[in-house]
Amino acid sequence: MCISVSRVVALSMTLGSLVLATQPALAQQGNWYVGAGAGVSRLSPDTDGSDFTLDDEASLAAGVYAGMDISHRLGVEAAWTQLGKAGLSGGEEVDYSALSIGGIAYVLGETDVRRRQDSWSGYLRLGLSKISNESDILLAEEDNTAIWAGAGIQWPMGDSWGLRGELASFDGDAQAATASLYWRPGASRSSGRNSRPVPARLPQPQPQPQPQPQPQPAADLPAKTPAPVEQAPAEPAARPAQQTVVTVEQSLSASASSCAVPAAGEPLDAQGCALFSGVLQGVEFDGDSTNLTRIGETLLSRLAGSLNLYPELIVEIRVHTQTFPEPERARELSRARAVAVARYLMGQGVDVKRLKARAFGDTQPRAGNDTAGGRRLNNRVELRVL
Repeated sequence: MCISVSRVVALSMTLGSLVLATQPALAQQGNWYVGAGAGVSRLSPDTDGSDFTLDDEASLAAGVYAGMDISHRLGVEAAWTQLGKAGLSGGEEVDYSALSIGGIAYVLGETDVRRRQDSWSGYLRLGLSKISNESDILLAEEDNTAIWAGAGIQWPMGDSWGLRGELASFDGDAQAATASLYWRPGASRSSGRNSRPVPARLPQPQPQPQPQPQPQPAADLPAKTPAPVEQAPAEPAARPAQQTVVTVEQSLSASASSCAVPAAGEPLDAQGCALFSGVLQGVEFDGDSTNLTRIGETLLSRLAGSLNLYPELIVEIRVHTQTFPEPERARELSRARAVAVARYLMGQGVDVKRLKARAFGDTQPRAGNDTAGGRRLNNRVELRVL
């Protein structure tokens, strides 16, 4: 079977149009990409029945490609590759090139397209290639349509670009190992998160709008694996709604009208508010997970730098969550998030002996859980200087 170049191009355009029509949301999120690269190739033209022998099968390869994600793990990709030249006896050469189209599946590392620019990914590909062999001599050529198969790893290097390494086969007589640079227009790291611009400096802690019961002191975190001590809330099991639930507007108004009261010996900011104690605005997690957003990591890095300027201070990490249908979900999630925050601060040089952690779950809400704004206020990380 022979497939002409025009038919391969037409097939590529048809698949691309179908993807754009059926996946408009992905297309708008920067999930199409282009790339270019180079490498080495191994070429083995069939010299049977000719007067020539293969002298040099190694060559240089270069190519370009374009693709689009059609789901969180799958995509389609088209490529043109100049595979180089195979050297034959008598000084003759065979020039190889391939026009390819196929599918790509991300199977290792960060496979979710929404976070593809956050970490490395391993992928497999399978498709068809139209191979062209250009030479001044006649060689056997039974079929110029070949299986395009490969495996590779891609590594993000910025918000919308990264590196890719791949081993690919273009039928039995052409293989290539290439490294390339790809670009995803409009993409960004953590593009699937509800991210906001990074503030110019670490936001000042905000106070709790209502008095909160003080749980028992937590034990020091272990030196290697921080784990917060989980305490039952020191408040009645039945909490009247008027004591614990306020509107989003009331909570925001209270936060804006006052500042956190500093602990004894705690440094103050320019407005006379506590430098560390209070809610860490902007320190958030990806959905209902324990993964800090990139903004949250940036803010915690700045917080760690400030804490390292005051090595005598001991701080308590206090994590709260929204209400979940499963009663234990809130407590387990707040505990795991407290561990994540403590580990991140430790990774930024804060001594583990200076860190304590508490998991409050959903026992101390700042707003109702029936709105996105209320849940966002209830999912919070606080700091308290001891």
